[in-house]
Amino acid sequence: MTAAADLDDTAFGETLARRTVEVLKRGRWFGDLNAIVRAHRDYTGHGLFHDHASGAFFLARSQDGLPDADTLIEFRSEEAFVAWLAEQSDLSLSGHTPCDIANFNCDAGNQRITRAFLLAELARSQAP
Repeated sequence: MTAAADLDDTAFGETLARRTVEVLKRGRWFGDLNAIVRAHRDYTGHGLFHDHASGAFFLARSQDGLPDADTLIEFRSEEAFVAWLAEQSDLSLSGHTPCDIANFNCDAGNQRITRAFLLAELARSQAP
């Protein structure tokens, strides 16, 4: 786990947010869902998900790479999700700082969404 003092507070920005959305819209992870999430057994931290059936984008804690039933925050529009994600940073998504998302600060620093994680997943999605 990473201490809050070691986390970057630079916003991800619109370009990274839009690239993330394009990856989420393009594929399927499980059923109607696509995800940027860790894929291993048990608790897999936080993931970003897109439900192709409803069009929703959401952040959720995950088990075995699948979202928990209770999402942490959900966006019904792509533009709202892009605006939110563009303003986030490693620090803001770490769980180390107070926020108004219920249950978000559980397991602070444990398998969270970071710029490095997003960039690695976006690069992986481009691989043949």
